[in-house]
Amino acid sequence: MKYDYIIIGSGLGGLCSSIIMSKENKKVLVLEQHFKAGGYLHSFKRKGYQFETGFHFSPELGNGQILRMYWKYLGILDKLELVPYNSNHFHSLIFPDMKLDLLSGLDNLQQLLIDTFPVEADTIVTYIQKIKEIKQYFVYFNANHKGDMDMEHKSFEISISDYLTSIGASEKLKGVLLAHSYLYGVPPKETPLGTHAIFFNALYSSSTDIKGGGDALNNALVESLKENGGEIHFKKKVTQIKTENKVIKGVETEDGTFYECDNIIFSANPTLSFNMFNEDIFRSTYTNRISEMENTTSHFGLYAAVDVDLSNHKNDVLYFPDYNIDRLYESAASDMPQDAFLYYTVPTARLGVTGDNKHLIETISMDNYNNYTKWSKTKFGKRPEDYTTFKDKIKENVLHQLYSILPEIKNKVTFIEASTPLTNEHFTMSPMGSIYGIKHSMSQMRAPIRARTKLNGFYYTGQSLIFPGIVGVTITSFVTCSDILGQDYLFNKIDKEVKGDF
Repeated sequence: MKYDYIIIGSGLGGLCSSIIMSKENKKVLVLEQHFKAGGYLHSFKRKGYQFETGFHFSPELGNGQILRMYWKYLGILDKLELVPYNSNHFHSLIFPDMKLDLLSGLDNLQQLLIDTFPVEADTIVTYIQKIKEIKQYFVYFNANHKGDMDMEHKSFEISISDYLTSIGASEKLKGVLLAHSYLYGVPPKETPLGTHAIFFNALYSSSTDIKGGGDALNNALVESLKENGGEIHFKKKVTQIKTENKVIKGVETEDGTFYECDNIIFSANPTLSFNMFNEDIFRSTYTNRISEMENTTSHFGLYAAVDVDLSNHKNDVLYFPDYNIDRLYESAASDMPQDAFLYYTVPTARLGVTGDNKHLIETISMDNYNNYTKWSKTKFGKRPEDYTTFKDKIKENVLHQLYSILPEIKNKVTFIEASTPLTNEHFTMSPMGSIYGIKHSMSQMRAPIRARTKLNGFYYTGQSLIFPGIVGVTITSFVTCSDILGQDYLFNKIDKEVKGDF
């Protein structure tokens, strides 16, 4: 059987792209190396508890918001049970001498910041206006499909750190405004103003959890794919992309199966594709440029079940040792610092306790893959004892830090597990366990990776292209498919099907 499109990888970008193309009556096949879909949306189960690895909340799912529009077009909204966060308190920022409880809406945030930093009122108003203005430049982030490409590009010419300095923001105000940089994994001094603005607009639009988490989202995407005539095959790791005289012929999987196709959408990290071709396809200047791009930071995850009532902890918490957000990226969990950045969420406070009446806690800490390279060639589940010992020491250090922020759980932890950058690398194939793929920094966004390549019929999608995160990757899949179908054509289809009712 010959396919019109083969999508390599079933992360969010791959699944979204596969649905879009299936809706065009194309013969579509998704090939996934693992036994289930998801990439960084994977959850895992231990001792009957289900923990999320990458999905913790989604912005832009409120009425009339942009992700809601795209997900409705994908046919997954009616398959999901959405659980909105409390709009009056969705996150808390904890600094050494200040705690801020954040509420949805940029206008609400502006007032909160002015109340907190009254002498910087003018700076705050200037900042909020700029953030709102920049969003209007990005075509795919506006339901009216309008934008300004020249102004969009201009927003990438200054870092968010330099911009805040230029308008006179104090170090404390900077810390608050830059607190969520972990959502795209780039230090503020390297982050383009445009990237920050898009994330900031999305973050304060709304926050929504999903009953069943990342697995429920994956299942909805796969179900929609199949409803539109697409296929997905699991435990099919693609090892070779077959071409003949630079014409795509198909792909071969690890078990020797050949799948014939005319077009390929590669949804994993682009660098992984280069060694898959059976002949030289791209110029060395192209492959070298992308291969030398820096990846975002990795992370250390801690997952715990506790026998204490945390039903009031419906908001996520971000803890910071100081106001210098750039410094967070220099304090890896595997360096075992006494005080470091820590994000934690209690999903059971929003979604309901476990069957044995426990609450679950999931944490994220910045981490450095280089501290694990001595074990990089070892296999998941069979790593040596010194790795386990090292991992356990980090786990205890992170747990100790969590106790200092959430003291009521001390001596109440009944189960604990952890993941390292090696875990991330194994399950996602993301080089160096990078949490957000190739770094969307000032230097690298000047010549970003494009969806369309020089090989006719070969495209990229996923978090390494335009923006990472739930919103960014979903939209990137539409950008990829608009390169195939035409932007006006795809926007017209969205308007016709969604009809503004989202």
